[in-house]
Order: sequence, then structure tokens, then C-alpha cells
Amino acid sequence: MKKRSQRMALLQDLAQRKKREADQFLADSQARVTQGEATLKQLEQFLVEYQQQFQQQGQGGMAVGQMLASRAFIEKIESSIRQHRETMKTHAEQLRQVEQYWRQVYGHQCAMKNLTERALGQERSEAEKQLQKELDERSQRLRPPFI
Repeated sequence: MKKRSQRMALLQDLAQRKKREADQFLADSQARVTQGEATLKQLEQFLVEYQQQFQQQGQGGMAVGQMLASRAFIEKIESSIRQHRETMKTHAEQLRQVEQYWRQVYGHQCAMKNLTERALGQERSEAEKQLQKELDERSQRLRPPFI
């Protein structure tokens, strides 16, 4: 049968793999949130610029059809921004859940590392005690002739 520390080392390896996967999940989730924020900022910037352009054109006069088309386009941009904000809420919630999962996995991995180290220490201590016991027994069997 394998030593306890060897069995624990296998479990620790599994915990490390799971943590690496959790690290990747966390990085992906953070990237989605960051990318979403950047996209939202771009959409809002585009909306502001288009509205300013629309106002400038409106001051100079424009055809009703062009005005209606521009207003419809602005409404589509605003709708896209609303949808994107909803998506951002979902991504933020997912990030929160992934962070919670990552903390659990990290804690488990640390616990497995500590248990493995403790098992190794215990085995070393037991080996040292056994060696000392053997040395004591030898020393008692091999007494010098002058005693």
C-alpha cells in the first residue's frame, strides 16, 4: 500500500489541476467583463457623437425622411446599449460566481497542500523514530568488552 503522503500528493495534484481550471475560468470571466465595459463605452461614445452630428445637421435643416432615419438609428443604438447593459449585468453576476468558486477551489488546494506536507512531516518523524529505535537496539547488542 502506498504511503499516506503519496496518496495525498495525488489528491493535491488533482486539486492543483482544478485550481488551474478555476484560474482560467476566472481570467475568462474577467476578460468578458472588461471587454464588455470597453464595448459599452464605445457604444455610448458613438451615440454621443452621432447625436451631436444629428443636432448640427438639424440646425441647418434636413428632410423629414432623413430626420426619421437618423432618429430610428439613434433609437437602435440606445436599444443596443440597453441590451449590452443587461448582458453586462449577467457577466458581472457570472464573475461573482466564478470568483466564489475560485476561492473555494483555492482554499481546497491550500488545504490539500497543508495535509500533504503534514503527512510528509509525520512520515519523516516516524522514520526518524524507527531509525533511532534501530540504533538503540544495535547499540545494546554490541556492547564493548570493557563494560
